[in-house]
Order: sequence, then structure tokens, then C-alpha cells
Amino acid sequence: MSRLIMQLNIEEFCQCAELPQTILLELVEHGIVEPSGATPEQWRFGSNALAVVKRAFRLQSDLQIDWAGVALALQLLDELEQLHAENNHLRRRLSRFEQP
Repeated sequence: MSRLIMQLNIEEFCQCAELPQTILLELVEHGIVEPSGATPEQWRFGSNALAVVKRAFRLQSDLQIDWAGVALALQLLDELEQLHAENNHLRRRLSRFEQP
């Protein structure tokens, strides 16, 4: 099974995400999205970055927080998701040793 990996340059990404480049620069500065490439002209964004940007805008709008707060909230949500996955994995392992 092959997987298509989409890479967008800065103009394409801004068009797909419907946001100005100035806002995208702020999101990159705060680490909300991390493009590959050294300069904005070389930046490439994966398709998952679109979902991250939409989630960031939703948090910013719902919570009325600045981009630094959004970056922190996204980091904490990612950590929470990882902890849930680890907890589920450990519960499955533990269930093998529990008596019926």
C-alpha cells in the first residue's frame, strides 16, 4: 500500500489554509507549525500542518488566547494524547496478568 505525501510551499499552504503569510510566519515563530526548509522560500508543509493550523485557530478563537498560549495548549494536548495511548498500552499488558 503506497501513501501519498503532500508537500506545500508557503503560497500553496496559505491558500489552502485561507490565511495571510504574516499569520503563518507568527505560527512558525511560535512553533505551532514546523516547515521543512531553512528560509520561507524553501519552506515545505506537510498535509498534517493544515489540520494543526485549523486546530490552532479553533483554540485561539474559543479560548481567546494569543499564539504563545495556543502553542502551549497544543503541546499539552499532544502530551495528554501520548499519555492516554501509553496508559491504554499498559492496561492491555496488565490485563494479560489479571485473573478472570
